[in-house]
Amino acid sequence: MGGAAHLVPAALVDGFVHPALAAGAALAAVPLVIHLLNRQRHRPLPWAAMRFVLAAYRKTRRRVELENLLLLLLRMAAVAALALAVARPFTGTKSPLAGLTESRRDLALVLDASASTAYGGETETTFERIVGRARELVGDLDGGRGDRVRLIEAAAWPRLLAWTDPAEALAVLDLLDEPTHEPLDLAAALGEVQRLAEEEAAGTGRSALEVRLLCDLQRHSFLDVDAPADGGDRDPTAAEATDDPRLTDVLDALEELGVTVAVEDLGPALPRPPNLGVVSVVTAGPIAGPGAPGELRVGLRNFGDETRGGVRVALIVDGDRRPSRTVTVPGRGQAEVLFPLVFGDTGDHAVTAVVEGDRLAFDDRRVAIVRVPEPVRVLVLNGGPARELERDAAGYLMAVLTPLDEDGPGRFRPPAPFVAREESPRVLEDEELDLALFDVIWAVDVDGLAVEAVRRIEERVASGATLIAGMGPRVDLEHWNARAFRADGSGLLPAELSRTVSARSTEGSYYRVSEFDATHPILQFFADERWRSFLTEVPVHDFVAVRPAPNARVLARLDDEGAHPLLVERAFDRGRVLLWTTSFDASWTRLPVLAPQAFIPLVHELTRRGGDLRPPPLHVTPGADVSAEVDGFPRGVQLVRPDGTRLTLEGEAVELGGDRWHLPPVVGAQTERAGLYGLACESGAEVLFAVEPDATEGDLERLAPGELEALHPAFELHTPRTDREGESSGAIRRGELWRWLAGACLFALVAEALWAGWIGRRRRSA
Repeated sequence: MGGAAHLVPAALVDGFVHPALAAGAALAAVPLVIHLLNRQRHRPLPWAAMRFVLAAYRKTRRRVELENLLLLLLRMAAVAALALAVARPFTGTKSPLAGLTESRRDLALVLDASASTAYGGETETTFERIVGRARELVGDLDGGRGDRVRLIEAAAWPRLLAWTDPAEALAVLDLLDEPTHEPLDLAAALGEVQRLAEEEAAGTGRSALEVRLLCDLQRHSFLDVDAPADGGDRDPTAAEATDDPRLTDVLDALEELGVTVAVEDLGPALPRPPNLGVVSVVTAGPIAGPGAPGELRVGLRNFGDETRGGVRVALIVDGDRRPSRTVTVPGRGQAEVLFPLVFGDTGDHAVTAVVEGDRLAFDDRRVAIVRVPEPVRVLVLNGGPARELERDAAGYLMAVLTPLDEDGPGRFRPPAPFVAREESPRVLEDEELDLALFDVIWAVDVDGLAVEAVRRIEERVASGATLIAGMGPRVDLEHWNARAFRADGSGLLPAELSRTVSARSTEGSYYRVSEFDATHPILQFFADERWRSFLTEVPVHDFVAVRPAPNARVLARLDDEGAHPLLVERAFDRGRVLLWTTSFDASWTRLPVLAPQAFIPLVHELTRRGGDLRPPPLHVTPGADVSAEVDGFPRGVQLVRPDGTRLTLEGEAVELGGDRWHLPPVVGAQTERAGLYGLACESGAEVLFAVEPDATEGDLERLAPGELEALHPAFELHTPRTDREGESSGAIRRGELWRWLAGACLFALVAEALWAGWIGRRRRSA
C-alpha cells in the first residue's frame, strides 16, 4: 500500500483496493493554496472614506472569516472524499468503522467437471449435485450490491464460464448437463484462482476472494504428482521438466494471499466406490496383413474391493459385434481377455471393447485403431552378385524377403508382407524406372552411384521412402562420401565413411553389439530378454568406421575400442536413411549363417518399419488437438464425432510432397468426448482416430475428511450446514467504505454550493 495507507488512520482502515489512488487525497490542499494565493493578490491603498469601511469591517470580520473557513473546508472535504472513494478503503470487523461497511462478496466457484463426477447415485450423478450446489451458492449473491462470481469449470484445463454478474452465472449453470471425459488438473484450476486472487489483491498482498471447490474428493486429483510415494524429497528436476504449476506451489501462493480453498465434498458416500473399466485395447504384436491371424488383448481393471465374476466383454470390429466372453476380475485387480482377429482388408480398423454398464459409464468402453499394412514394396540394389550364396549379401536379403513355398519361388504364403525386386545399381540410370513404386530401397555392397542416381534416390526418400545402405568389401568409401555425404548433415548418408576395421582372426576374434536403442521400433523386438542375444551375440568380423552427422542417431554400437556405430539413422525430409556399417555376406559377418533366427527378424524389422513412414494410428486424450495426413488433395474435410454428427473443418490443407497433404487441425474443444472420430474428405479419403479417456479416472477412491486439511493449510473442508451456521469460509471478511465516502463527497459539494449561494446573497443584500 505504500504511504497511501497512512492518509487514513490504520486503526480505522486495513488498506485500499487501489492504494496508489489514495494519494489523490492530497489534492484537498488545492483550495487552501488558492485561498492563500488570493490573499496576496491585492495591494492596499489608503483613501479618505476608508475609516468608515474599516469600522464596519471590524464589526463583521470574525463572522466573515468563519463563513469563508467553512466554505474552504467543504471544498477540501469534497476533494478528499472523492479521492478516498476512488481508492476504495476497506476495513475488518474489528475496526470502529465496521458498522458503516458493506459486505460485498467476491466468489470464485470451481466446479469439478472431470470424468469421475459422472458416477451415478440412486437419483442423480455427482456432477448434478455439484451443479445444484453451485446454483445455491450463486443464488445467495446479490448483483445489486456489487457481488461478483467467477465460475470455473475444472477438468484437464480450467474454463472460465462466467466472471461478473451472478445472473449470468446462473444462466450458464442451466446449460451444464454432463461432465467432460477429462481428468481433473487441480493445480491448473487453482492456478486460475491464484491469478484472480492476485488481481483482486491489487498489490496489497491480501485478497478477499472467497474460493469454493465443489468436487467428488477423488484421491489422486489432490495428490501432488511431484511428491514421491515414499514421502522422500521431491526431485527438483521433475518440476523443471514441465511448465505446469505444482499443486503445492499454487496452494502456497494462495496461502500468502490469505485465501483459503473451501472444499465441498459432493461425491458418493463410500470411501472406495465400486467401478469396473476397460483400461487398454492393444494387439499382441503387429498385424502382418489382410488374412493374417492376430490377437487382441482387452485389459480390465476392478477399482472396487469386491471380486467381480462373470463379467461379459464384447468386441465391436468396424461396427460388427463379435461374440462376447466372460471373465472374473479380482477386487483391486486386473484381468485380460484375448480375442482372435483376422482382417480382410488393409487400412485402419476401429475396434471397440465393451463391458456391462455400471454407475460410471464413460470407462465401460474403449476404442482402438488397428492398422493392417499393405505389402512393403522393396527394391534391392545388388552391388556384388555371386554364384555362392555366402558371398552374395543381396541374395541373403532376397531369401528372407521372398522365401520359397509350395506355390513356387519368390512368394510368401498369403498374406505377403513384402514385395521385393532385385536389380543392378545401373537400373537407376533408366528413366523409365519409377522409384515411386518402392517404399524401401536397399543398397547392398554397392561400390558407388552416379550423380543422377543419387539425385533420384534423394528425391524419392525426401517424398517419404527409406534408403538402407549396407556396407561390404566392394564399397568405395571415398566415392560414397563425395556423392552422398555433406559435413552439415544435409547429404543422403547419415555418417561420413572413414575406414574399414577388421578383426585379427576370422576364426577366433570378432566384434559384437555392446548396446542398442531398445525403444526404437526397429530394435524393439530385441528388447525382450528371450531375443536380446540374437542381436548382441552376432559375430561381426569387418565393418566400416563412420563419423555420424550431427543430426543422425546411433541405434546400435559395437564393442570395439572405439565403440563404433553398427546402425545409424537420420531423417531425410519426409523419409529416412539407415546405414548398416557391416555386410550380410560371410566374409564380413556370420550373421545369416550362424544366427538366422536373429537375421530374419532384423531384416524384417528394418524393412517393415522403413516401409511405413506414415504417422501411426492416432490415440489421443480428451481435449487434445489432432493433426492428420491423407493421400491426394482433400476437399470438404469434415469431423465425424462419436455420435455421428459432422462438423466442417476450417482452414486450408498443406501439401507435404509426394501427393501427401496435411489436413486442417482439429482443436481440443472438438475432442472433449471419448470415442471413435473420423476425418472424412469428399474424395473418399478417411482418417480414423480414437479419443481414449485416462484410465486412472475410473479409480474413485476418495480422500478421508481428515486427510484433506492435512495436505495443506490452504484447504478447508466445508459443508452447506457450516455456511448456514454462519461460520467463516476461510476468506478474509472485509467491508468497503467507498459508498459512504462517495456520499460524503456529494454532501460536501451540495453543502458548499448552498453555503456559497447563501453567503453571496446575504452579502449583496447587506
